Amino acid sequence: MALDPSLFTQNSATGAMPLGDVEELRKALEAGYGTDVSTLTGGAALRIQSLDATMQATLADNSHFALFNALPKPKAGATVDEWTEATDQGGWAGSTANSETGAIAQSQGTYARRVGMVKYLMTQCQVSFVQTLQNAIADAEAIENQMGTLRILRDVEHLNFYGDSSVVPTEFDGIITQMNALGSADHVIDAGGASLTSNAGIDHIANAAAVIAGYGNFGRPTDLFLPPTVGADLDTSIDPAYRVPLVSGQPANLGTPVRGIVTAHGDVKVNRDVFIQDERQKMPFEIQFPVQAAANTFAPASVTVDASTSDTASKFVTASAGNYYWAVAGINAAGQSAIVKTAQTAVAAGKKAVLTITASAAGTETGYAIYRSRLNGTNEASDFRLMARIPKAGATTTYTDQNREIPGSTQAFLLNLTPGHTAITWRSLLPLIKFPLYPTNAAIVPWALLMFGYLRISKRRHHAVIKNIVPSSASWKPF
Repeated sequence: MALDPSLFTQNSATGAMPLGDVEELRKALEAGYGTDVSTLTGGAALRIQSLDATMQATLADNSHFALFNALPKPKAGATVDEWTEATDQGGWAGSTANSETGAIAQSQGTYARRVGMVKYLMTQCQVSFVQTLQNAIADAEAIENQMGTLRILRDVEHLNFYGDSSVVPTEFDGIITQMNALGSADHVIDAGGASLTSNAGIDHIANAAAVIAGYGNFGRPTDLFLPPTVGADLDTSIDPAYRVPLVSGQPANLGTPVRGIVTAHGDVKVNRDVFIQDERQKMPFEIQFPVQAAANTFAPASVTVDASTSDTASKFVTASAGNYYWAVAGINAAGQSAIVKTAQTAVAAGKKAVLTITASAAGTETGYAIYRSRLNGTNEASDFRLMARIPKAGATTTYTDQNREIPGSTQAFLLNLTPGHTAITWRSLLPLIKFPLYPTNAAIVPWALLMFGYLRISKRRHHAVIKNIVPSSASWKPF
């Protein structure tokens, strides 16, 4: 296409051109929507890129850390934090009744000294010096600092529920570990693989509330923490009579979000926490983080299983009897190894399965993650779900599967967060800070983020855990 030079005089255009030439000019200058800079031509090559000043990503933000945000955060006085837990006031109901001059009976409360160990959460961040000089979509140092902060808070929230120092010594003990140590079946309620739908769901919650508020415990249930999938079951099934209405005085119908549950011991706030693991988060580590798993050389040398022995405590019943595979990964602070699978084994009703785990050649694992397949499932890695984490016992470690921990299941946590009760707190030795580091032989800007503390449950009897919940929407079902 050739244009008549006379058309252009001192930035003004006059005259006319054929329609075909006009169309070719339009195409040549069309900006379009291409995003690959190396392939842009014509008008698109002249287009100024529109780069959002804020990097957009699908990541957790502060609102997702529901439990950590809700916890009181008093200061820990030392790395070894001690307190006394009272479990009984002494005597019995009526034991102080006496005659006018009778001998006064002596009794005293029951106390236990408990110790919490502050743990150290740290992550190193860095950006290249060149990155700090050039114009970029966003401030590289600020973005990486945000990512590091999210890593720390993610781990605090995860460990608040699942931490176990006997499995990974650098972890602090979370709610499940501390409540299991209480040894009270009343405070760890077994849903048996059911969902929290309809009457079954409210029954478990009501029973947990009654335990917390009951004689000898004297707590007040205030907050229920559960994963979104379990929350969805409540939304679609819980009788409106048990719902705290979204608008005061208005009915709460089926399908509307459950923001609170009415119990005889007060209204309980419902908190949805994405860090409470469901079956999607309980797939083997090697599927979720294949590079790290491959690099960890502490996979068990072998895993065998024996399911020939009966056990009166077994929860393998007719509906759950059948063929299973197990898989075990080594664990330490570096994550998990690849899994080592067992042969397929039949488990009859009333039997137990005893796994014998031989330590890795490296011997550097501190514990093991136990996975199990679905009933009559396959031994594909994708068909296993986490059942338990256990500490390493030595050259060989045994784990007895009585079907009391259901693979791929989730939990709900009913807690007493009443202000002033200090029944559960985050004890902070050092709040989150940025700690400068100094480069040696590289042009980088390095720093660390540090946060020191642990979860203290001062009154374990003021809380309850509902375990072995399988949401109705779960795509992987254990049975």
